[in-house]
Amino acid sequence: MARVFRHSYTKKLPDGNSEKHVCPKWYVDFTDASGRLRRMPGFTDKRATEAYANELQRKVDREKAGIIDNESVELSQELTAKIDRHIGAYKTHLQATGVSAAHLYETERRLRRIVDDCEFDRLSEIRAEPVQRWCTQQLTGQRSDDGRPKGMGPRTINTYMSSLRAFVRWCIADRRMASDPLVTLSTLDESADVRRVRRALTEYELSRLLDVAEHRPLLDAMTIRRGPRKGQVVGKLKDATRTRLEQLGRERRLIYMTLVLTGLRRGELAALTWADLQLDDVPAWVTVPASVAKNRKAESVPIRADLAHELQAWRAESWQASDAERVFTVPRELVKILRRDLNAAEIDPAGVDVHSLRHTTATYLAKAGVAPRTAQSIMRHSDIRLTLGTYTDPALLDTAGALTALPTMTGSDGSDRMRATGTLGKAGDSLGVPLGGKTRTVTQSAAKTCAGGGHAKAMASDSQPVAAARLSSGSQRDSTKRASGFEPPTSSLGRRHGASANPAKASTKFLAQRTLRDQSPSASGLTPGCFRTHSDANLTQIPFIVLRHRSVVRSLSRKAKKARPRGAGKDCTGRNVHSV
Repeated sequence: MARVFRHSYTKKLPDGNSEKHVCPKWYVDFTDASGRLRRMPGFTDKRATEAYANELQRKVDREKAGIIDNESVELSQELTAKIDRHIGAYKTHLQATGVSAAHLYETERRLRRIVDDCEFDRLSEIRAEPVQRWCTQQLTGQRSDDGRPKGMGPRTINTYMSSLRAFVRWCIADRRMASDPLVTLSTLDESADVRRVRRALTEYELSRLLDVAEHRPLLDAMTIRRGPRKGQVVGKLKDATRTRLEQLGRERRLIYMTLVLTGLRRGELAALTWADLQLDDVPAWVTVPASVAKNRKAESVPIRADLAHELQAWRAESWQASDAERVFTVPRELVKILRRDLNAAEIDPAGVDVHSLRHTTATYLAKAGVAPRTAQSIMRHSDIRLTLGTYTDPALLDTAGALTALPTMTGSDGSDRMRATGTLGKAGDSLGVPLGGKTRTVTQSAAKTCAGGGHAKAMASDSQPVAAARLSSGSQRDSTKRASGFEPPTSSLGRRHGASANPAKASTKFLAQRTLRDQSPSASGLTPGCFRTHSDANLTQIPFIVLRHRSVVRSLSRKAKKARPRGAGKDCTGRNVHSV
């Protein structure tokens, strides 16, 4: 049977006497199914520890009876073990996968922050409710005197949640947990509360920044800090010190320049060696090793010719001939140094940090009209939405200049204005009747001149209940142009409603319908409202018929054969048509 007990120990007092102390926590001793004596920590409450001891003994009895397997017992033991042991094992797992030291440090820091704040002592205590409550507390934290929130933003909270979810998934895969207790948690909307909005630098700001970064180390060293000449640049420096500071300024300027012209991240630039640069190639290239790349994939980025020339000069100046040497000595406090450079250049530092230089790269690629897929390849993004949405600053895009590409609205009538937008194409290519109500416009194909006569063959599409077609005047102005308009010409639509797929037959039918209209409109079911004219830029009056029902089309088709006059001309196919 399981035994519940508390440890006791004797503590010596300063006067030489001893005092007996008892530990506040209770422990459980029991014998497992294999006969091995085991000891498990309990709780400070004796009754709770006794209930826990009975549960352990019940599982041992069920295992001996074959009711449960050994795997379930091991899972139960993992759930009741200290969570620090699991975090340590997870850290070892991440190290084996080859993650960077920074990622390993941040992951462990986030895990321990959530575990300590939510008071998770064992894996079995991880639940969604305490984590959700912690997220709400961080999101709705108090604000400082200037109105800025002290708590975390949604993006930062999502990174904590991502680390915790990854840890839980690893526990399930390693058979330390049976199910995911965080499955009900949802990701916060990062766009609802953006705490840091980065912006890109303008060309003037970038030029000022590079100039100040190059000269500020020497100027700061020569500036008097105290005394009557405070603020004056009159300090005397040794030649070696002056040379070192000038070289430091050129390196800092080249760091900013490389970050903008290549789109590299700060960590990638800091780990860059001369072996990763191919400056003699045309074009020059820089290879980002997989060990420092964010996606753990080795990728190459082209280098512009002027930057390649600057890097070659820097290598010759800094005496770093070995390929294993770092290209730059990137300081850990580069963010603070950039802030001082911005203030010295009188540039607003709001929204500008080291990563903003990468935003500047994407913005200038979009501003130069680079194809989005090409910009995505240069930025090495997995999603085009990152390149176009997150990293492109719309404030620097030439939106006013882009409006000049819109058409000029100076036409004399509505049709000219529509042609300027490309809706109607060239004058005379389509009928141009506006779409509205129940009347629809049907375009016809361009006329092709026949060798024997000036007749044209037309193809009218009989789409839905209403059809329309226009007549050619016999001129050859559209003999080689294809019709364009709201609806493309097609013969399959006409074939469904009895119209012939043959263009000559369609033209014959239409002319016969026009003849039938002149003879007896009322007998054919047509009303005076069906006959309309449309003004065109080249043809003053274009007659067309609005057919309001399929039965009218069929009746006209039958009556057109009887009403076809003799002595009509012939079209390109040899069929009789009525001259217009």
